[in-house]
Amino acid sequence: MSIQFVAGKLKGEERKAIIQGVQKQMQEAALGAIKPRLSEFCEAELTVKLGRGKREPRRVGGQAREIDWPCGNCGCRDANHFTRDGHYRRALETGWGHVEGLQVPMLECQCCGHDVICHYTILEKYRRFWLDLDQQVLFGSGLCQSLRHLSQQWSALLGSSVGLRTINDRINQIEPLRRLARGEPIVDVPAVVQFDGIWLREQTQTETIKLDKRQRKRKKRKGKKVVVLVALGLWTDGSGKREILDWQVADGESKAAWEPFVHRLWKRGLRPEKGLQAVIRDGCGELGEAIAWVYGTTVLEQRCIFHQLRNVADKCREELKGEANKETRKQLMEQASTIYQAESAQEAKQRLAAFANTWRARTRHPL
Repeated sequence: MSIQFVAGKLKGEERKAIIQGVQKQMQEAALGAIKPRLSEFCEAELTVKLGRGKREPRRVGGQAREIDWPCGNCGCRDANHFTRDGHYRRALETGWGHVEGLQVPMLECQCCGHDVICHYTILEKYRRFWLDLDQQVLFGSGLCQSLRHLSQQWSALLGSSVGLRTINDRINQIEPLRRLARGEPIVDVPAVVQFDGIWLREQTQTETIKLDKRQRKRKKRKGKKVVVLVALGLWTDGSGKREILDWQVADGESKAAWEPFVHRLWKRGLRPEKGLQAVIRDGCGELGEAIAWVYGTTVLEQRCIFHQLRNVADKCREELKGEANKETRKQLMEQASTIYQAESAQEAKQRLAAFANTWRARTRHPL
């Protein structure tokens, strides 16, 4: 390790320089381990495709071994006619940095002497960026990060310039996958599904032109409030599994927005006969109407505990205002939450009665 430390406490530029040095060495160590590992994975996949290891003879006279890697010239797919033909070197941009001189195995067709087109699972031809960077940019897009921010993040990571169009192309690739996912059947149906709407502000461009700090013409942006309708599946088999089943951007939480969303999930297989037992929702009346229209009385319906307690908290802040009542508000919320932790309905009713008797006299309005 070439980093020099001192006995005293590091501050400012010295501390920053050491952190950067450590990060650089960690990146170099990671890249040094990643490159041979990628080559090993490609070699392992090639061995499985051929059905034989290195220096093992071909079975030309035996049964044909058809694979999905064709010869680029004659179209042959029989692995018994393919032989290893060394490696070619390529570069790859990954989330750990730039990988140079990655060795990728090659195959030669013995029928015509041309190269076989190898489609490796972990390595795509003619793609500068590896899979992890595509995932990162899609995740960043989901967090509403701008193209410019993602471009700067990538450029700093890779040590080379990454254009805005390159990132935008990666984001656009998810659109057909999103449409496909919304039509796929739900095979593993959860016992409980929670519906909720998450409000956020979407940035859109207008036709008004303004000058930025560098005096460049840019379209003025404005925010628009939209809601993301979400269906969260919850499994009760003890695995703790939870997964977003579907989502939809809408202008509001009306019945016209919720109804097709809930019906789409029903068509994909989210039904009582396949394992659905209960639906959790907030107090939105339009959502309740949509659920009743699709499921009727075939599933249990429960109000979300989080929303119930949030309503209590909002009312608590109105009744018990000020810093002096902070501890009192905390005690009230703790006692309210214990109601929903009861083991039976009878116990919950008893806790509710005790809660009401305790706090009815301490607030201006009856609970």
